[in-house]
Amino acid sequence: MSLDNLLKIKQLHLHHPTNDALLRLLDAIKRNIADSQVEAVSGETRFDAAYKAIMQSAMLGLWLNGYRTSTSQP
Repeated sequence: MSLDNLLKIKQLHLHHPTNDALLRLLDAIKRNIADSQVEAVSGETRFDAAYKAIMQSAMLGLWLNGYRTSTSQP
């Protein structure tokens, strides 16, 4: 399914983030990657941090292409 199709069925919305918002999201990705490498915490916590970084990276890709996910639908 294309991004345009997801826009039509309201799974995505048009979005034009500020440079500041993009930089904050990039910083959060970097923090979660770093957290995923901390061996002093459980494997589950490390996995959660890595998964969050992946999700944030996907969100960054959408934002950079002018979209964001719908917050009103699961």
